[in-house]
Amino acid sequence: MAYVREAGELPVLRELAESGECRFVGPLTIVLTVVPERTLIKVSGSIDAVIEQSCSRCLNDYRSDLQQRFTLRFSRDTAEHDEREEKELELTEEHIGLTIFKGEAIDFTDSVQEQVVLALPYKPLCREDCKGLCLRCGIDLNVAQCGCAQGGKSSPFDVLKGRAWPTDKQGKG
Repeated sequence: MAYVREAGELPVLRELAESGECRFVGPLTIVLTVVPERTLIKVSGSIDAVIEQSCSRCLNDYRSDLQQRFTLRFSRDTAEHDEREEKELELTEEHIGLTIFKGEAIDFTDSVQEQVVLALPYKPLCREDCKGLCLRCGIDLNVAQCGCAQGGKSSPFDVLKGRAWPTDKQGKG
């Protein structure tokens, strides 16, 4: 099944957009393929969208394609599961990534939102070779050069060079 949703229709994505962390340019295209497997339901899917973010180095806004492919597994909540809930269960590999659902239908809203958030870059960059801003004058080094770097490398600890430090007379003898 394929469908198109506006990011504002999904609460987590709406919150992301309102915070300014990420803006969605147009709708999300979501394609899901649902395949029943014995006691599980396997869902393979893809999400495509265009997003706008601020570069973490130069702070300029830029657009990029967000594409996420994923596979999820769901299992129906059974009475047996409820009985074992009070006992300690050892998790096996098959339990990891498994989502339990109740009822006759699965709501994929939370799963889709989760996949979008996972696809967002941790440190958004307008381009891989972005030079960022000058730490002294703030000029965008992708656009122009400044004279700040010609004075040699500076460190935030340079301020400590001129400080007079107390001597430890007790420890020296």
